Amino acid sequence: MTSSNKVGESTHIKSDISPCAAPEIRGIVEQKENWGGWATTLNDATIFEYIMRQVGCESVAVRELYSMEEDYLREEKSCYGIIFLMPYNEHYETQAGEELTNLPDGMWYSNQIADNACASYALLNILMNLKNVPLGTQLEGFREFTLGLLPPHRGQAVDGFKSIKNAHNSFCFRYEIEEADLILYEEAVGDSDSKLEPGSKENPRTKRTKFKEAEEAQDQADQIDGPHHYIAYVQVGGCLWELDGLKQTPFKVGDCDNENFAVRVGSRMRELTARCSDLSIDFGIFALEPARAPQLDKQYQTNAREIGAIEHKLQDTDPHSSLSKEDIIRSGLLILTPLDTDDFGHHDGMATEQLLELRTNLIQKQKEIEMEKDNLFNEESRKALELARNRHDYEPFILTMATMVWEQQQAEKQRQAETKPNKPNKPKKRGRKRR
Repeated sequence: MTSSNKVGESTHIKSDISPCAAPEIRGIVEQKENWGGWATTLNDATIFEYIMRQVGCESVAVRELYSMEEDYLREEKSCYGIIFLMPYNEHYETQAGEELTNLPDGMWYSNQIADNACASYALLNILMNLKNVPLGTQLEGFREFTLGLLPPHRGQAVDGFKSIKNAHNSFCFRYEIEEADLILYEEAVGDSDSKLEPGSKENPRTKRTKFKEAEEAQDQADQIDGPHHYIAYVQVGGCLWELDGLKQTPFKVGDCDNENFAVRVGSRMRELTARCSDLSIDFGIFALEPARAPQLDKQYQTNAREIGAIEHKLQDTDPHSSLSKEDIIRSGLLILTPLDTDDFGHHDGMATEQLLELRTNLIQKQKEIEMEKDNLFNEESRKALELARNRHDYEPFILTMATMVWEQQQAEKQRQAETKPNKPNKPKKRGRKRR
């Protein structure tokens, strides 16, 4: 698959495909948008990126990591932060942070006040702590609005952030909304059917043993099919912080820098997973890092301006060596005038042969960037198609098709019964009796 996008244009594919105009589908979309709750989120890096793109953040990408071992994480040098997905229950709660009267200088932290929203809270707890990274108008405005709020109040602001809530709930199905509302209802009114069983005369020691066995069995089941929780790790002020929205305050893991950030996070994740008795349980690890497309655009523009500076210098020293307009048009090469802030002082003192060699290398780099941009465009196209499929709720379609097939089968049976001719009774043949 190839693309015809020009370098310098955005490679981002609009994954927010317009929904079907059918009333049933439109009704499901409106139900998601008007729903006040939060649905669970799949552990997929593409979904995290989709949430960011829907609120205007184009400069950050999400990539899944496949190991928490030190040798693997040592190569991760450009992480903005890491999100860790782990089984969550009372036995494996993360270590609570110290009671802090004030957050560290420059830290943005929000408590999680909404159920099933830990993915978006973890995402925001990293994005809001990024400095000198363009996040887009919505996120930067949200950070400015919540800068002076306490963590619980920030949590309420996140719960009311409609854009990110709609993006978060884009992949939920109708039955998940109904199930979440039912759970909330049962928690509010209580389970009227639950009654305390009368005490038995069973040996207390036997009862404790059975209770412990049942607790361990339930513990194993929760690790596989039970609730999971997203936790954010970010570096602020030269320290590694664990930002678990369910905790009142952040937890300071220890000192770290850009070089050993991922390694320190891996050590902490291994500490948490050691509490799980079944080490075969799957965990999710997602790294937030600079998006590749903006970097390629910036490098391409810089190379184009440097080629322009070389051409300007060649026209002054050796006009026959400069590129003609026909060559530029034929090759599709982009040449820009250098900016006042550009410093190409290393061109001074270069001979014509050196300038030509440098120009050839830059043109080759531009071709490589164009190929990588095309690959990114194709990858974004694949992600957009995958997201569109994941966002669509196929339940109404399946129910409608099943109903249509059943009705067609019933109508066919009825038609066969009505058109079947009545056969006359044939007289019975009388056989000869043997004597």
